[in-house]
Amino acid sequence: MTVRSQLTHDSKTSLDHQGTVMLSNGYLKRYVRCCLLIIGLCPALLYAQSSPNAEDKLVRIASGEWPPFIGSDLPNYGFVGEIITQAFTKQGYQVEFQFLPWARAYAETQRGLYDATAIWMHSAEREVDFFYSLPVSQEEFVFFYPVKKPFDWKTLSDLAPYKLGGVLAYSYGKELDALLDSGVLTMERDGLAAKNLEKLAKGRVDLVPEEKHIGYYLINQQIPHLQDLITHHPTPFLTNSNYLLFPKQGARSQELLGVFNHYLVQTQKKKKKQ
Repeated sequence: MTVRSQLTHDSKTSLDHQGTVMLSNGYLKRYVRCCLLIIGLCPALLYAQSSPNAEDKLVRIASGEWPPFIGSDLPNYGFVGEIITQAFTKQGYQVEFQFLPWARAYAETQRGLYDATAIWMHSAEREVDFFYSLPVSQEEFVFFYPVKKPFDWKTLSDLAPYKLGGVLAYSYGKELDALLDSGVLTMERDGLAAKNLEKLAKGRVDLVPEEKHIGYYLINQQIPHLQDLITHHPTPFLTNSNYLLFPKQGARSQELLGVFNHYLVQTQKKKKKQ
């Protein structure tokens, strides 16, 4: 049986004098156009494969509410939120914050559901599951007191004559906690920090230990009518650094940690030059 008998002669194919299958002019043109189209698409396909995925450039941060440091209702999510955002966006990333209860933000980031969690003080326990960034912000715990009743202190034992106002179940550092537990210092506790500052202005307590930024934020936001009656002692009794934590099981944690720390280092260098 010849090749010719196996082929149906149509507009797409023909045979030359040697029996070779030949493409018709119309079919050949369409074939060439398809080839050119494929060639034209190749650079785009290669670029898409080599370009970073948009998802790889998204950094998801889980955080609790802690105004004025960070919070969902604050401009730019607070000054710490702004630092975090600037650190990544200036290096080609996008940032998405999710505000959750503190325990949930920690646990879900630990499991890798988020790229990082903000912001936390240092503890050896957390080092087991997280990489710590360089310090993002500083806490300064000071004593607030009535403007009309100035005081001074050198050691925490000097505060024995004063009634302190504190928050229920809150720790004020090992040294102050120990003096409270031993009875050297006395503290009247309330569920709300702003309530303690209100008591202070009204003379119901003598001193209120509180983080400086938080204290003034509460005064300005919740009891602004009392802001001229309250001030703070300049000497902090406790200082802490806060950090952005990256889960050790996160595939991108080392990369993102490096990106974030790089921004903090460069920012500090610029400040020193000014």
